[in-house]
Parts: sequence; C-alpha cells; structure tokens
Amino acid sequence: MSNRPLMVLPYLLRFDLQILLEVTTPIFLIIGGGYLVTHLGYMKLPAAEGLMFFVQNIALPVMLFNAISKIDLGVGFNFKFLLSFYTGSLLSFIIALTIAHLYFRRSWEDSVVIAFTALFGNTVLLGLAVVDRALGADSLTGTFVIVAFHAPFCFLVGIITMELYKSREKADRPVIVSLVSLIWKNAILMGMILGLIFNFLGLNLPEFLAVPANMVAGSAIPAALFALGGILSQYRPTGDFKIIAMVCFLTLIFHPLVTWVLSSLVFNISKPLIQSAVITAAMPPGLNAFIFASIYKRGTRIAASSVLVGTIMTIFTSSIILYLIA
Repeated sequence: MSNRPLMVLPYLLRFDLQILLEVTTPIFLIIGGGYLVTHLGYMKLPAAEGLMFFVQNIALPVMLFNAISKIDLGVGFNFKFLLSFYTGSLLSFIIALTIAHLYFRRSWEDSVVIAFTALFGNTVLLGLAVVDRALGADSLTGTFVIVAFHAPFCFLVGIITMELYKSREKADRPVIVSLVSLIWKNAILMGMILGLIFNFLGLNLPEFLAVPANMVAGSAIPAALFALGGILSQYRPTGDFKIIAMVCFLTLIFHPLVTWVLSSLVFNISKPLIQSAVITAAMPPGLNAFIFASIYKRGTRIAASSVLVGTIMTIFTSSIILYLIA
C-alpha cells in the first residue's frame, strides 16, 4: 500500500500532461501568434488594443448573453455543490484583495483586479476539457452548472467591488446611482442581464439575429487570446513575481482545497460531484481576468502574467490533485 503513490503517480502525471498539453497548446499558439506579429511590427499595438476593445464591448457581452439566455438553471442544480465551489472562489477573492492592498501596498483598484484574477478560474477552456478527459462525459453535469454561473458570479463580484471603491471618490453620488449607471454603461453586465431576462421569459432571438450573434460570440475567445498576445508584447513581469505566485497559489491549491473540505467533509455530496468540483476549482486564472483588467486599465501586466504562469503550472498541480481525489 505504501508503494501505491510511487507506482500510480507517474502514470497520472503522464496522463494529465497529455490531457493538458492537448488543451493548452492551441491556446498558447494563438497567444504566441498575437505576440509574434505585434513584436515583429506586422500588427501595431493600437490594433491589438482595438481588437481587445471589440472583445470586451461586443463579442464577450454577446457570448455571455447567448450562454445565459439558453441555460436550463434547473438541470443539475445542487446548492451544496455550488456552495462548496464558490465559497473557495470568494475566499480567494477576499484574501487576494486584502493581501494585495495591505501587504503589497497596491491601490484599491489594482487590488480588486488582482483579486478578480484569483477569483476567475478557467472553467471553460480548461475545466470542461480536463473533467471530460479525466472523469468522462458523464461527470460534466456539475462542471456545466459551474460554467453557467461562473461568468455572472465573478463579473458581478468584481465589477460591484470595483465600483464601490470608485464611488468613494464621488461622495456626493449614492452607491445605488453608481451601480445603476454602471449597468447601463457596462456592456458585459448588460449582456448578462439581457440574457437573464430572455431566460426567465423564455424568449429566443429570431433566426436572422441568432445567426450573426452566434458568429460574434464564437469569435470572443480566439480574438481575446490573439489580442492578449499582442498586448503582452509591451509587458515584462519584473517586480510582480510575489503577487503572481500568490494568485497562482490561491487558484491552483487553496481553492481546490477549500472545495474538497466543504464538498466531502462538510456537505458530504456524491463522489462524482466532489471530483468535478475539485478539478474545476483547480484551474488557473482565466482569460476574463485580463479582460477585466483591460476594462479598468489596472493591473493588466499581473493579470496577463498570472494567466500564462498559472496555465503552465496547472500541468503539474492538477496531476497531483487528480491522483489525490481518484
């Protein structure tokens, strides 16, 4: 029995390495393509920034609208399962916010971006693929539920927190007025709210609108990855290694640990749901962390570097987690 970890772990490491390389290679190729063409001067930096503007103000809101308007919120819904996952997410956000401001002496706005990076895991590009390959398609129900709630939950937490801090600079303006104004001005929130309205009312876009909406939504992820590569060409992660390490620790180790404790020891949910929740919780910061940073023009270097470093580290950390929860 004592030799089992030595015998099984190398196999799982090889297995997970294959899974994650298959998933991450296209991501890095697209990011690398954007970096290369910008670095060589074929695409100017303003063009990359313009592409990111298209992503965060048009493509991503349309993608979120499509996703939320079509979600069947009753299928696979398990409150204890979601509480296990999102308690870890929210704790990661609070811890990162506190440490970034009090220990690293970053401004509140920078600290919110850093905290959002620790909050928003890559549940779509990596989470779904890893759960599918590691546990099988039958285990995807829980991850689909997390994906359904993930963007709305994380963006609401991040944007509302940021706006609350910013509203302190406008003491004569009530917070509720700031939030209502934010909803009308923020395309991402508008996309989510319209998606919820369509969902609750059972509405669907007419075909002549649904087809172009699907095309625009499908461009969000690849366009964002390519733009990220272009924008990264101007950054160097000098001086931010400790913050990046903190973000990676919270997303890759702390979050799955909290999720495992709550799902298995506190709520005692079924093993397939525990495995789905823990593996999904172990994913690195997602691309939306960089998009959030770009919206507020704060902490973009940290967000981008955390996405890249965390994705590479996941190849090793998720292998160990897969072994521990098998």
